[in-house]
Amino acid sequence: MFDNNNTENYKMKNLVDISAMVTQSLNFFDIKDKIIEKMLEVVHPTKACVNLFYRNNYEYAYLVCSETLNEIPDLFDIKTSRGIKIDFNEYPKYIHEAVAKKEIIYIENIFEDERAVDERELAKKEGYIGRIVFPLVVNYNVVGFMTCFLTKDDKINEYDIDFISSVSSLISLSIDITMKNNNTHMLVHKLRGAISSINEAIQKLYFNNNINEFLDHLSKQACHITHSKETIIVTEKVENKNKMFSFYGVEGKKQTNIYPIIGKILSQDSIGAYCNENKLHYNEIKNYIYYKIKDSKSVIGYIVCANSPNYTDDDLNILSIFAKQLSVALKLYEYNLVEIKHKILENELDVLNKQQKLIMNEGKIKYSIDNELNFYHRPAKVVGGDFYHAIKVSDEKIVYILADVMGHGIVSNYAVAIIKGAFKVLSRICSSPGEIMTNLNDMLYDEFDKMGIFTTCLVSMIDTKENTITISNAGHYSPIIIKKDSSIKRDLDCKKGIPIGVIEDVSYENNVLSLDECSMICMYTDGVLEIKNKSKEEYGISRLENFIKNNYKNNQEVIIEKLKSELKEFSNKDNYDDDILIVMLKNN
Repeated sequence: MFDNNNTENYKMKNLVDISAMVTQSLNFFDIKDKIIEKMLEVVHPTKACVNLFYRNNYEYAYLVCSETLNEIPDLFDIKTSRGIKIDFNEYPKYIHEAVAKKEIIYIENIFEDERAVDERELAKKEGYIGRIVFPLVVNYNVVGFMTCFLTKDDKINEYDIDFISSVSSLISLSIDITMKNNNTHMLVHKLRGAISSINEAIQKLYFNNNINEFLDHLSKQACHITHSKETIIVTEKVENKNKMFSFYGVEGKKQTNIYPIIGKILSQDSIGAYCNENKLHYNEIKNYIYYKIKDSKSVIGYIVCANSPNYTDDDLNILSIFAKQLSVALKLYEYNLVEIKHKILENELDVLNKQQKLIMNEGKIKYSIDNELNFYHRPAKVVGGDFYHAIKVSDEKIVYILADVMGHGIVSNYAVAIIKGAFKVLSRICSSPGEIMTNLNDMLYDEFDKMGIFTTCLVSMIDTKENTITISNAGHYSPIIIKKDSSIKRDLDCKKGIPIGVIEDVSYENNVLSLDECSMICMYTDGVLEIKNKSKEEYGISRLENFIKNNYKNNQEVIIEKLKSELKEFSNKDNYDDDILIVMLKNN
């Protein structure tokens, strides 16, 4: 499988290849199977076929392209050079509807949609579950239809449908070329010019990423190929702008005569049409031709040309190719814009990630032969909202903070940075964690309130002389404490205060604990608790307690590796929805 970017490029390449086949051949029957093969190389439907009507006779549909099918060709024994003759009444109702309305119809599940009830046995034999019908239209008449068959493993999106629709348009043109008995050479010449100009414009679009240049090139080519005096192209929904406009006039005039009456021209229901009489009673426009640009849901723009010696059905076909391939090109362009923005954001976040690692890389502190403070941090995104930092204030005092900022990304990274700056100052001038936390809230409240964020927090102070730890809690989980007898301390009274940044003028309390009775103190954020398995069951505090209890005697590097393995085995995945941060104080 290709990645997304390569897949879109291969689609465009194959569309260009199909266009080349159409313009270089005067016989649809010589290239029909190659067109389908090229189409199926880059979209999920594994099977497709083409049926034609001859001389506007809708009594029979001739199956002319069936190389990718298994069972269907063998069900009909009448085969001529024109294809397999099939009574059109044998086809499902939705295919009749697609032909009658000239609309694409997508049956996602043959076995659930009542319109397809008559073909369910056939679907079982052929091995498909969904079917899409693309009418083949030439000069407003349906000359046949292409159907794509989807297995249960096939996936298709709106862009794939637009791509196949472009292919069906080219098939229609190829059929039109084949059926015409006059002016064939002129038509082929014009079509080749149209496709060549589109390819040139698309290449410029992808090399330069300049949508204005792309539209200007296309309006110029449309003007020349239809022998018009002026052309305008208007598109919507590009780069989040309401409209983009391109105008070209062969006489070099910068003012368009079309735009003042564009509403009257486009008021017609038809997606495309031309008029060789001045029915608009506007002196500057003697005739016109237009084609609306559509995506899968709505009209997103239009191409209008004016003042040609005489517009023909061939000109309308050419303009339809411009419009349909323009729609595809615009989607690819917007896709590339998103990719570029993602890459830029990833680069920015990578820088922030490095900054955050620098913020947290001083957190490992060994303050005696057997006692150590260590941590494990894994952000859910490139930049996370969990934060830990430790400072050895003196030989007898170590202060550390664990915080969980609401949110992720750049805003949380900024919050982490200002928390660290404030904490470094306060840890050296305040005598207790409660005093640090109170001042931290005073310093950060206004900034956090403006950003609409808050953080839960634990500030701890280790006194190595008294062998105590004092903890202040701002709305965070209480620590997990393993006692010397390997049991979990359940009588911990770690009083919670309000999270930082929620209320102004809050005082925070100190909770003092003797380290003589503790083998390990583990502090954590909620990311590890909320990891879910396939049954949507959370990892939870109980599992974390049991893990710490069963592993606290190992060195902390081993504990971290064992925790990684346990979380992966529990969740059956490598990436998690929230940050993971665990701080371990080992006291042997």
